[in-house]
Amino acid sequence: MTTEKNTQPVDFLLDERLRSLDNTDLCDLVDNLLDKKPELYQLILEWFKEKQKTAPETDANGDLASLDDNLLFEYWEDARRIISEFNEYGGGPEDAEYEAYGYLDNISELIKEGNITADAKFDFLDEAFEEYNYENSGFEDGLMDVFFEICQTKEEWEYLVKKLDEHPSKWRKKMIMHIQKKYLHDDEAYLKERMKNLQYGMDYWDLVEYYEEKGDLPKALETAEEGILKGEGKLTELFEFLSEHFAKKEDTANLERIVHTALSRQSEEKNMLDRLFEHYKLMEDYKNAKETLLESFGFTSWHCSYYDEYKRMKEFLKDQDWKSIEPEIVNKIKEKDLNDYLRICLDKNMKETVIETILNKGSPRGRLGLLNDDGFDEFADKLEFDFPEKVIEYYWQKAYRNIPGGNRRTYQDAAKNLKKAKSIYMDILEDETGWTKRFSYLRSEFKNRPAFLDEVKHL
Repeated sequence: MTTEKNTQPVDFLLDERLRSLDNTDLCDLVDNLLDKKPELYQLILEWFKEKQKTAPETDANGDLASLDDNLLFEYWEDARRIISEFNEYGGGPEDAEYEAYGYLDNISELIKEGNITADAKFDFLDEAFEEYNYENSGFEDGLMDVFFEICQTKEEWEYLVKKLDEHPSKWRKKMIMHIQKKYLHDDEAYLKERMKNLQYGMDYWDLVEYYEEKGDLPKALETAEEGILKGEGKLTELFEFLSEHFAKKEDTANLERIVHTALSRQSEEKNMLDRLFEHYKLMEDYKNAKETLLESFGFTSWHCSYYDEYKRMKEFLKDQDWKSIEPEIVNKIKEKDLNDYLRICLDKNMKETVIETILNKGSPRGRLGLLNDDGFDEFADKLEFDFPEKVIEYYWQKAYRNIPGGNRRTYQDAAKNLKKAKSIYMDILEDETGWTKRFSYLRSEFKNRPAFLDEVKHL
């Protein structure tokens, strides 16, 4: 007689078995796991850190600092693995980039808790600068942020200066001067370095700010004056600092001198002329204000609004002066910016001119020379009740241009414009028949473009 064996597996109660282990066996188990899975070390450290949050005991043995020191290097090794590879190839996958920044964020959180020891910080800076010095990973800004976060004491800031100065460059000199001025408050070292590095307008501005913070206005003004004459590149802050100072002093002669310098250096011309105009206006000097305002208009460019300039002149100039100069101003705006010209036409109730222009010109090119997808929509929408048929034609033309040789995106644009045309047919002309007939012809013409038909199926 055969005895049937019980083949049902016996449950292995892991939780109970773990709890039955004594300290020696439990340590042996953890050591064995770490030998086979070294990455568990970081998880164990994080577990201990969480335990300390729930049991805030006194840290007599420096356990918390030791714990955070170890976590710092665990996170750094993970980040370094990716950054090193990025340095080698000049970049890498986006998901790896996000992963590395996650580790750097973990380091930032550790720093905020304030338990990392100075020795660990110095060792971290040594290791991190080995990767930073390659300057080929794209992580340089992120690493520098961490460097600035981790330094808190005078010794730590001095060590960061030392690391930066090991591979001198203009950028690193700039960072060193920033540290000397803001964090080390070492005026002598800052001034010594700054005086050797006065090339660009922003170099001079940095020194102006230093003297301002020290309450030395004469030196700040002297430095700004030198900067607008010798500085290269951006001079905005220097000119604005000087112009504001002389305007507050109601010092017309010096303000005029500053503007003359801006014009001769071909820097901040419009900005300074506008400030001089406001000064003359405040001084009730109409003659000079008028001349300055007109000169400022000559420096209007793509990043300014010709329409705003037009309105400003119209508001300020006396009627007789405005009547004599307005035609010339309008013609110049027409040459420079057609959209702003049309806004002026609308103000003057020249609606026929506007509607004929937008029909003949189609989609204009913007100030940067790029195609403006909205075309003249703002004008069409304002004129749809005055010229509904012509506005329909405007939107129909825009839609039609997007269909031949088009793709899904251009078909979507076409559908948007056809929807506007339909709205005028239905809501203003109340001509549902006209819309249905014309739209049917259009769909028939492009019946072999299923993607287009799909985009307009709800119209």
